[in-house]
Amino acid sequence: MPPAMTYIIDSGVPPEARKSRQLTIVAQDPTVRDAAGRIVRARVAVPADWLGPGPRGQRFHVVDYDATTDVLHPAVDLTDPRADERNRPWTSADRFADADDEVLETDPAFHAQNVYAIAARTLGAFERALGRRLGWAFAGHQLYLVPHAFCEANAYYSDDDWGVFFGYLPPIDGKTVYTCLSHDIVAHETTHAILDGLRPRFLEPGLPDQPAFHEGFADVVALLSVFSVPSLVEAVLGAADAQGRIDARLVEEGKLAHSALFGLAEQFGEATSGVRGSALRRSLQLPANDEWRTKLEFEEPHRRGEVVVAAVMRTLVEIWTGRLRALVYAGGLDRERAAEEGAKSADHVLQMAIRAIDYAPSVELEFEDFLDALLVADEVVAPDDEHDYRASVRAAFAAFGIEQPAGRIVDLARSQERLVYANLNFSALRFDRDEVFRFIWQNAKTLEIDPAYYLRVEAVRPSVRVGPDGLIVNEVVADYVQTLNATAAQARELGVTVPADVVKDKTEIQFWGGGTIIFDQFGMARLHESKPLEDWDRQSRRLEFLIRHGFYDRKKLGFSLETPAGMRFAQFHEPDARAGEAW
Repeated sequence: MPPAMTYIIDSGVPPEARKSRQLTIVAQDPTVRDAAGRIVRARVAVPADWLGPGPRGQRFHVVDYDATTDVLHPAVDLTDPRADERNRPWTSADRFADADDEVLETDPAFHAQNVYAIAARTLGAFERALGRRLGWAFAGHQLYLVPHAFCEANAYYSDDDWGVFFGYLPPIDGKTVYTCLSHDIVAHETTHAILDGLRPRFLEPGLPDQPAFHEGFADVVALLSVFSVPSLVEAVLGAADAQGRIDARLVEEGKLAHSALFGLAEQFGEATSGVRGSALRRSLQLPANDEWRTKLEFEEPHRRGEVVVAAVMRTLVEIWTGRLRALVYAGGLDRERAAEEGAKSADHVLQMAIRAIDYAPSVELEFEDFLDALLVADEVVAPDDEHDYRASVRAAFAAFGIEQPAGRIVDLARSQERLVYANLNFSALRFDRDEVFRFIWQNAKTLEIDPAYYLRVEAVRPSVRVGPDGLIVNEVVADYVQTLNATAAQARELGVTVPADVVKDKTEIQFWGGGTIIFDQFGMARLHESKPLEDWDRQSRRLEFLIRHGFYDRKKLGFSLETPAGMRFAQFHEPDARAGEAW
């Protein structure tokens, strides 16, 4: 029997009126300890929800079934057992606030709480940055979370199964290693699910940057999510002196690059590689140059995604150290204040990165597109950029040979061509895909969209953002895609390079294009990000990559990965001998 646990009850406000509930989580993973040798944990704010046993809310449903042992663990109730039946689902009881390490590591009930709280917190960060509720890529409303899905060194999101599945490793040195206890892994896999809902076409076979971005962006969110927990930052910065101060050299870039803060999933990496203290990916140690573009190992999604992670984390270090310079006195600074500034910096960079997704193309993403979207989205919200954060972003990406492309995001308000709004319903432009299609159809020439290719408006989403001045920016984000099915012979006639010795004339090839249009609160088109289908140079580069990696579906090129859709992320996480990956 586990020891008796102390409940911490949220109170003082009517349960149904609360915006959040406080729950204890493992701050990073069980290998990260405080000065007393205890697992670093944190009580974090989780968006409030009507919660049933599982826990089961409107967005997440924890189902703790172990397929390896055929065991279904009991559903967990996170509500206050003392509340009346009517109000209980709105209440919160954190019974693990004072739990000892053994309970955190072994109790399935805490594992259920940990995955629910981190997943809900991750989704909350996205909804706060984008200013709207987000949906999943599948038809359901709830994403299943399975804490002990199988005995295997893996964890992955499956769109077909509407869930995220966390594996575990058999006892090593007497302890079982659970991926569901890694803040990094839970946030990473939840981000896959969220990004799939926001940009479902990022799973289409494309240039190598596209799947790499899925992995890299999930790592970015995971790292910044962990980094935004002040108690963890304090623990990793080390012990403070009697005045609560630490040596200022501990937060220099070189020190941070070797810190556990920038290593993903330490415990999981140790268990699978046998290298104690190593992480799976330490992206800040990636050499800052553009040689990755020519190395075969960087065609593997995880490895290539490290480039994005490295650039974003270098940005974070620059912003954080910049915040601390004024606080250094006599070679030291207050550890609590340093951790607080680090957490604030991480949250700021996280919000910048998430907002960029709305401004990114709907398909055919390249790293330059993400940089472009990040800079433009931040400029819309914070045009003054008084701390010069965007300069830090540009410099960090430029170090890896990634530059902002000129003219890819067009400012329609400054265009010389006049847009036609005749016969349009401005209110409908905020939510109706058909109305947005009408706008595109009658402005195709001005938007430089060729209507000869099949065009579909896939999503129209409202967005609300709050700038540093407190003013609200209301926008509507409309995504469209274009497709072309052609034979290899027809593609050659269009100008696509198709090697005749590899691809027969009658082989079918699928080409993609698309873009994003940003409308302002009045229904006027403001920005247009485009990846034209008829960019035959890009299509040639994409085709060369697909041929080299054999991305066929029966007789068609560029259609699927010959894998059941829900298993694509599981495949991403298989070991790759070229990249040295273990997860």
